[in-house]
Amino acid sequence: MPALLKIKRSIDNDIWKINFSLDLASLAESDKDLMRKFGEPQINIGGVFLSGEPNTYTLPDQYIKVRSDLPYTQEFDSKSPDFETVTQTKVEAFQTDFTSRYTAAFVALRDNADTFTGEYLVNV
Repeated sequence: MPALLKIKRSIDNDIWKINFSLDLASLAESDKDLMRKFGEPQINIGGVFLSGEPNTYTLPDQYIKVRSDLPYTQEFDSKSPDFETVTQTKVEAFQTDFTSRYTAAFVALRDNADTFTGEYLVNV
Protein backbone atom coordinates (compact mmCIF):
# COMPACT_ATOMS: atom_id res chain seq x y z
CA MET A 1 0.00 0.00 0.00
CA PRO A 2 1.46 3.38 -0.93
CA ALA A 3 0.28 5.11 2.23
CA LEU A 4 2.67 5.77 5.05
CA LEU A 5 1.78 6.56 8.64
CA LYS A 6 4.34 7.91 11.07
CA ILE A 7 3.88 8.53 14.76
CA LYS A 8 6.27 10.85 16.54
CA ARG A 9 6.16 11.95 20.15
CA SER A 10 7.76 15.26 21.04
CA ILE A 11 9.77 15.10 24.24
CA ASP A 12 9.69 18.87 24.85
CA ASN A 13 5.97 19.50 25.02
CA ASP A 14 4.51 15.97 25.08
CA ILE A 15 2.69 16.40 21.77
CA TRP A 16 2.06 13.27 19.76
CA LYS A 17 1.99 13.73 16.00
CA ILE A 18 0.63 11.32 13.42
CA ASN A 19 1.68 12.11 9.89
CA PHE A 20 -0.17 10.46 7.01
CA SER A 21 1.43 10.80 3.58
CA LEU A 22 0.98 9.21 0.20
CA ASP A 23 3.73 8.23 -2.22
CA LEU A 24 2.03 8.95 -5.55
CA ALA A 25 4.81 7.22 -7.48
CA SER A 26 3.94 3.90 -5.85
CA LEU A 27 0.20 4.31 -6.41
CA ALA A 28 -1.01 1.83 -9.03
CA GLU A 29 -1.76 3.33 -12.46
CA SER A 30 -5.21 1.77 -12.31
CA ASP A 31 -5.93 3.67 -9.07
CA LYS A 32 -4.66 6.91 -10.62
CA ASP A 33 -6.95 6.33 -13.60
CA LEU A 34 -9.89 5.72 -11.27
CA MET A 35 -9.17 8.98 -9.40
CA ARG A 36 -9.11 10.87 -12.69
CA LYS A 37 -12.41 9.27 -13.66
CA PHE A 38 -14.31 9.37 -10.36
CA GLY A 39 -12.43 11.95 -8.28
CA GLU A 40 -10.30 11.57 -5.22
CA PRO A 41 -11.64 9.32 -2.48
CA GLN A 42 -12.38 11.09 0.80
CA ILE A 43 -11.63 9.93 4.32
CA ASN A 44 -13.42 11.09 7.45
CA ILE A 45 -10.69 11.70 10.00
CA GLY A 46 -13.21 12.42 12.75
CA GLY A 47 -15.66 10.29 14.63
CA VAL A 48 -15.42 7.97 17.61
CA PHE A 49 -12.21 6.06 18.22
CA LEU A 50 -12.00 3.06 20.50
CA SER A 51 -14.89 2.13 22.72
CA GLY A 52 -15.31 1.67 26.41
CA GLU A 53 -14.14 3.99 29.15
CA PRO A 54 -11.61 5.43 29.68
CA ASN A 55 -10.56 4.97 26.06
CA THR A 56 -13.53 6.43 24.14
CA TYR A 57 -12.92 9.78 22.51
CA THR A 58 -14.42 11.70 19.62
CA LEU A 59 -12.96 14.07 17.05
CA PRO A 60 -15.22 16.31 14.95
CA ASP A 61 -16.03 15.01 11.47
CA GLN A 62 -13.58 16.32 8.91
CA TYR A 63 -13.12 14.95 5.41
CA ILE A 64 -9.86 15.03 3.52
CA LYS A 65 -9.22 14.03 -0.09
CA VAL A 66 -6.75 11.20 -0.45
CA ARG A 67 -4.41 12.94 -2.83
CA SER A 68 -4.75 16.71 -2.65
CA ASP A 69 -5.12 17.00 1.14
CA LEU A 70 -2.14 14.81 1.97
CA PRO A 71 0.21 14.88 3.73
CA TYR A 72 -2.03 15.31 6.75
CA THR A 73 -0.79 15.66 10.31
CA GLN A 74 -2.90 15.17 13.42
CA GLU A 75 -1.54 16.36 16.75
CA PHE A 76 -2.56 15.09 20.16
CA ASP A 77 -1.63 16.90 23.37
CA SER A 78 -1.20 14.17 25.95
CA LYS A 79 -1.85 16.70 28.75
CA SER A 80 -5.34 17.56 27.50
CA PRO A 81 -8.29 15.97 29.34
CA ASP A 82 -9.15 13.85 26.29
CA PHE A 83 -5.71 12.28 26.13
CA GLU A 84 -4.23 12.39 29.62
CA THR A 85 -5.17 8.75 30.17
CA VAL A 86 -3.80 6.03 27.90
CA THR A 87 -2.57 8.51 25.27
CA GLN A 88 -0.56 5.90 23.38
CA THR A 89 -3.56 3.57 23.11
CA LYS A 90 -5.72 6.39 21.76
CA VAL A 91 -3.11 7.54 19.25
CA GLU A 92 -2.62 3.97 18.04
CA ALA A 93 -6.40 3.58 17.68
CA PHE A 94 -6.50 6.73 15.55
CA GLN A 95 -3.67 5.34 13.40
CA THR A 96 -5.45 2.00 12.97
CA ASP A 97 -8.78 3.62 12.08
CA PHE A 98 -7.11 6.05 9.68
CA THR A 99 -5.39 3.19 7.88
CA SER A 100 -8.67 1.24 7.70
CA ARG A 101 -10.52 4.24 6.31
CA TYR A 102 -7.80 4.81 3.71
CA THR A 103 -8.04 1.17 2.59
CA ALA A 104 -11.85 1.31 2.51
CA ALA A 105 -11.74 4.48 0.37
CA PHE A 106 -9.73 2.69 -2.30
CA VAL A 107 -11.88 -0.43 -2.09
CA ALA A 108 -14.95 1.74 -2.72
CA LEU A 109 -13.17 3.49 -5.59
CA ARG A 110 -12.30 0.15 -7.20
CA ASP A 111 -15.89 -1.03 -6.71
CA ASN A 112 -17.02 1.96 -8.78
CA ALA A 113 -14.86 0.73 -11.64
CA ASP A 114 -16.60 -2.62 -11.54
CA THR A 115 -20.11 -1.15 -11.68
CA PHE A 116 -19.63 1.97 -13.83
CA THR A 117 -21.03 1.61 -17.36
CA GLY A 118 -20.24 5.07 -18.67
CA GLU A 119 -23.82 6.05 -19.26
CA TYR A 120 -26.81 6.99 -17.20
CA LEU A 121 -30.38 6.33 -18.31
CA VAL A 122 -33.03 8.69 -17.09
CA ASN A 123 -36.73 8.31 -17.69
CA VAL A 124 -38.30 11.72 -18.28
